[in-house]
Amino acid sequence: MGLQLFGIEAPSSVELTGWRKYFNSYTLQGRRNCVLATYGILAVTAAAYLMLRQKKKENQTSTSTA
Repeated sequence: MGLQLFGIEAPSSVELTGWRKYFNSYTLQGRRNCVLATYGILAVTAAAYLMLRQKKKENQTSTSTA
């Protein structure tokens, strides 16, 4: 008997195909991959924001001194 989530039986690994095989809430590997993808998206977004903010500051200082 496998772990049940809200009375729903977890699908077997054969039933999980495509991207659902790697990103699911039934297996530890699937949960880990969801967490890593979320952290990766947050890191890329923060890096892009910081780069854009820095570029705006450089443009403002160069136009005000000219």
